[in-house]
Amino acid sequence: MGRMLDALSDRALELGPARAAEQQGNWRAATDEDYVYWLVLDRPGKAVNTIDRSVIEELSQHVDRIIDQRPSAVVIRSAKPSGFAAGADIQQFAGASTGEIRGMLKEAHLVLDRLAEVQAKTIAVINGHCLGAGLELALACDFRIAVSDASLGFPEVMLGLHPGLGGTYRSTAVADPLEAMTMMLTGKAMPAKKAKAIGLVDAVVEERHVSTAVQAALYNELKTAAGGFKTQAFSLRPARALAASQMRKKTTEKAAKEHYPAPHRLIDLWEAHGGNPKAMQEAEIDSFAELIETDTAQNLVRVFFLRETMRGLKQGDSAIKNVHVIGAGAMGADIAAWAAREGFHVTLGDVATQPIGKAIRAATKMLTATLKDPLKVRDALDRLTPDPAGLGIAHDDLVIEAAPEKLELKRKIYADIEPRLKEGALLATNTSALPRRGARRSVAPRRPAFLQPGLPDATHRDRQPRQDQLRNRPPGDRLLRRIIAPAGPRGLGAGLPRQPRADPVHGRGADHGGRGHSEGADRSRRRGFRHADGTRRTRRPGRA
Repeated sequence: MGRMLDALSDRALELGPARAAEQQGNWRAATDEDYVYWLVLDRPGKAVNTIDRSVIEELSQHVDRIIDQRPSAVVIRSAKPSGFAAGADIQQFAGASTGEIRGMLKEAHLVLDRLAEVQAKTIAVINGHCLGAGLELALACDFRIAVSDASLGFPEVMLGLHPGLGGTYRSTAVADPLEAMTMMLTGKAMPAKKAKAIGLVDAVVEERHVSTAVQAALYNELKTAAGGFKTQAFSLRPARALAASQMRKKTTEKAAKEHYPAPHRLIDLWEAHGGNPKAMQEAEIDSFAELIETDTAQNLVRVFFLRETMRGLKQGDSAIKNVHVIGAGAMGADIAAWAAREGFHVTLGDVATQPIGKAIRAATKMLTATLKDPLKVRDALDRLTPDPAGLGIAHDDLVIEAAPEKLELKRKIYADIEPRLKEGALLATNTSALPRRGARRSVAPRRPAFLQPGLPDATHRDRQPRQDQLRNRPPGDRLLRRIIAPAGPRGLGAGLPRQPRADPVHGRGADHGGRGHSEGADRSRRRGFRHADGTRRTRRPGRA
């Protein structure tokens, strides 16, 4: 049976005649025998498609050709197995003023509006990730056919924003408005089948059936999921006002407006203009351009680029197999549990045995909830060893200090453990409240000390992405790779920082103001965003 399924599995994306077409910029285009215009997004030199100004400008040229040639239908899809498009290229907004951003958005909206108005049937074929601006491009089409592996969502709220390319009014017009709003407010992606259930896509097929589905849309055999009773009901202001009131209450419980204005702005937009697409479009543009200038958005964008930098360094073998955690309080317990979950052998020490026992119980609860497999939970707990005597310090590859935030206590711990570390071992600290300089002086100059970015913060319970990193000396790529490269299923550097999400609805969090700037990690690429001390860089026109 397994061989049969392998034989039937999809081996290539259906690109129609565009497969053999010459690449022109970011797109490939060709017309088939049914006079269907296949337009394939395939950004050169990139594993993932993103939407930037060049993509939109070239799309505008193709829309001109479509209007002139009058094909029977237009198919828009990606040539990347990774997905349709991962969203907008955030770098294009770096350094741009509010007015410039508003201008960029209006130009892009004009192109998508023209695409939505062409006489031919427009069909978006969605595979893999279809997020943010990628989904907004798909929503400008008449039909959306999702391959079964597709995942659709609006993650903009994770960057302190809301959709800015028509997503706010097009998604609520074609899908269940409440489900569409929930998707935008939480930033969570949904699988293809659920997207069809709420009306976001019109069909879900296997890749090998894409051509048949396109033919069905061409010959009016595919019904659109757009509209419905809820769409009509929420076109009325009183219905939206009632729903918006409930949304606002739930959102405020999770994300204070002064710290996360984006979801509150989105609710206001929908309540005020949900029955008027043109008015909501104009309000969306203005709101997005203003939000991207807020401290919340700029700090979350900085965190995004830090994560991208870490992923780029996540290559090869880090040689980190064994981890020792000092301190079994809430923070240390979470770090130890996550490390064990990710495949590391962990020893957990504390001056008393009672906190260690409490930490093991908490780890059991967390592992049971996240792994959902008794055998995996058992294996993870087997990798987590109580170590009140601190015997693991002498042989572990990475030692993470998670003691209370008292500088003298930390200095005493460093003085005790630093001579006991084996050659080449890394010493890390989760310190976030104490002065960096004081912690730095507590460790010998020959040994790098890091404040690991993104570790789950159980004490604050805010799940805000962390961006702090402390170094005694510039470590260089080799040392960074030792920390970030995967040593287990995903690695300590890959598993821990990505767990706390900046979810303004499901995770409460205050804007940390960018304190603890990562030295050198986010320069050059984010002109116009704030420095660690809160001051702005000198503005220069950003690439768009």
